[in-house]
Amino acid sequence: MSLSDQTPDQLLEIFRSQRRNAQLALYVGAKLDEAGREEEAVAIWSLGDDINPGLRQAKDDPQAPAEMRAHSARADEVFRRFFSDLHRRTVEEFGAREGADVSRVRNAVWSMTHDADFAFQAPMQQPTVFYMPDLPASPSIPRSELRWAAAIEAAWHDIRREYEQAARDTRMMEPYVPADIPAPEWQKLSGTLDWSAIYLFEKSRPTGLEKHFPKTMAAFETADLVRVDGNPMEIFFSRLTPGAHIPPHHGLTNTRLTVHLPLIVPDDCAIRVGESEFHWTEGEILAFDDSYEHEAWNRSDRDRVVLIFETHHPDLSEAEKRAIEHAYTARQKWLDRRETLLGL
Repeated sequence: MSLSDQTPDQLLEIFRSQRRNAQLALYVGAKLDEAGREEEAVAIWSLGDDINPGLRQAKDDPQAPAEMRAHSARADEVFRRFFSDLHRRTVEEFGAREGADVSRVRNAVWSMTHDADFAFQAPMQQPTVFYMPDLPASPSIPRSELRWAAAIEAAWHDIRREYEQAARDTRMMEPYVPADIPAPEWQKLSGTLDWSAIYLFEKSRPTGLEKHFPKTMAAFETADLVRVDGNPMEIFFSRLTPGAHIPPHHGLTNTRLTVHLPLIVPDDCAIRVGESEFHWTEGEILAFDDSYEHEAWNRSDRDRVVLIFETHHPDLSEAEKRAIEHAYTARQKWLDRRETLLGL
């Protein structure tokens, strides 16, 4: 019996034994969609998208089989509509419940799944995940606009001492760039300690190392950190060894600032954000919008070390900050229950 003769449930059973088969996910999703089971179709298409993001681009490949191009086009259309509707509905419900104007968040764009054409408003700004077109755009934010900056700067000597003590144990260090990253521009840093990190919080989860940095953590008491479920999105020490170069890239979103507290800065180290080049000064915060193309280098003969964390864009209202977190959480909760939805 061919796949075309199988029912959607029979095809799901086949997929259970071939979970890494992205083309099969595309085909099963098409069958589910034809049966009116749209949410299940999006669930399996998104699992396939995790395996091979090129599936939704196959529609534009003249070398791909006609049936694959048709399924790809349908998957991309439904995928975008589903996630865009989920975002708008989630934010509208939040705004109604809170009695707050969160229209700017409602109008935000999930770059890879938006259901309409859009254009980035500022040159060299191109967030890869989440974009709010209505936010003022600037590569960097003056320290004077960050009311919490002085408290962190005042603690920089203590923070540096905690780092230097911890860095003696090289087991705390891990490569910032994963060893399995496929992009060719990252190969020189892939899996190496040339760009390394000591994570205190990663992906909004404590690593267990934060207990070794009590004065560092205390310095964040008044900072406007991006948090999920009460935990900072990320806090880590970033070390760039002599000769290392972080290639040009874009960050995830323009709703956050990436903040550097420079701890060890030899000469001939710098970062470019957009068209502006910045040289770190030890103990002086540098806050920038990493959705702009940026790169960094260490052309000295010593390590460069900065403490990195994320704060909200200063133009966001408190309600908008909560609405963004709510939108991220709703999206992640749906993604987390895909397999349950499909009975996998």
